[in-house]
Amino acid sequence: MANQHSAWMGLVPRDTLPLLSSTVVHTSLILVLSLCGHSESVSNRPSLAVASAFENEDPDQMMLPVRFGEPLQELAEPDGPMGSGPSLLSLGDNDSNDLSLRTMLASFRSNNEARIPDIDDRFGKTPPLHVHEVYASPENTISENSTIRFGSKRMPGSRHVGFASSRPLEVIVPDLDRYGSSVLNQASNLSLTGGAMMVSTAKPHLSLANVPLRFEYNPSNVDGNRLTVIAGEQPSILSLYDWELQPLARFVDSGHHGAVHIQMYGKHEKVSLDAAFEQTLLGLRFIQADLMPRGVILSQEYLPQDDRGYLLGPGELARLSSDQEVRQSVRELDPLMAKTRNGAPYSVLTDAKVQFEFEIVGNELILSGSPYFFFWEPANKGDQVIPKKWLNDQLKKAWPTIKKANPLVIESMERSFRTVAFFRFQKQKSPANWQRFVQQLSNISLERIPTPSLLAAE
Repeated sequence: MANQHSAWMGLVPRDTLPLLSSTVVHTSLILVLSLCGHSESVSNRPSLAVASAFENEDPDQMMLPVRFGEPLQELAEPDGPMGSGPSLLSLGDNDSNDLSLRTMLASFRSNNEARIPDIDDRFGKTPPLHVHEVYASPENTISENSTIRFGSKRMPGSRHVGFASSRPLEVIVPDLDRYGSSVLNQASNLSLTGGAMMVSTAKPHLSLANVPLRFEYNPSNVDGNRLTVIAGEQPSILSLYDWELQPLARFVDSGHHGAVHIQMYGKHEKVSLDAAFEQTLLGLRFIQADLMPRGVILSQEYLPQDDRGYLLGPGELARLSSDQEVRQSVRELDPLMAKTRNGAPYSVLTDAKVQFEFEIVGNELILSGSPYFFFWEPANKGDQVIPKKWLNDQLKKAWPTIKKANPLVIESMERSFRTVAFFRFQKQKSPANWQRFVQQLSNISLERIPTPSLLAAE
């Protein structure tokens, strides 16, 4: 991130679920279940909505909690008309200006339709969580009339996005050693991108030293468990979802080192992404990560959203922090963020000098090592770098707190940097298997998410 930089991130508005009297819930569910009791399969049946309303009830006496996403068989008779299929019962609270009237909708959807997230006490007494969960799309098209922003319109510092024709970022750092150490010594290299620079190559644990690896992608497995790494004859799973896996492999295959670059001009930012991350959810995560060390769209509350809800990839919903944890973390970070905004003209998220390591534990392949934020400025003469040591030390110390403030972005960065370092190892050690693996991944069709070239503060 240069003195001109960018930010991006948003959180999910959340709400305590409305509580219904046991009589209303029981009656509504029986009505819905009875109407659904046809011979056709649940997955082919259209969604059914039933509304029940009540006024002037004493909430202390008439309410009981209802959760999203409970399996139907847990809410109905086990041998009832819905059987033990995979469908979900979801309850959503409609907005209403009349506080004396609450309308509850009950709808049945199969797991193949839009999934309704579990809502629990992480989300406090805030509006319901609306999520646009990014998925593998055979159409591979951008959502029509989709507008993306970081944070809601009423949040200070939120960003709305713009689009303009621009060339993708292409950063290749010359003459790198295994761990990219030279990057931190030369201002000319650090200046190639102020956003995220991935330059390290992983090494095997002693238990895997000199053991050949083979990558296999199996699309029939559950998303998140499709990449098998075979060390000699020992198979293991690298847990990574398709929305992260394909862009990261494309990035490594390109031979590039810079993921994002953002230039800040007052309340506006110009964004450049590597082609591998354009029109992907992971690209949005990199954009937000680039702005975070300056305290811009720092917290989970600024996660990107479109007209359907907050953009979350498979596996991300369960990793959200609670409102309380986010607010507490942001308060702790405020003094440091105030210093980073004026502490140095340049910063970068990098893994230079980080020695990533991989090993097999049980049936999983585990990667260790983490990136870090690096603030610096050029020396007056030559190509030397002046690190801002105090800021850098404080940011490393604050990394766990930053993760609590925005776990989705920071954990995504950790997985991305580790995976890229590991993929580089395989590309160098087994180029034939690497090319076969990349070809397998080319068949993945991801939902295209518009990634901005411009950001503007409210």
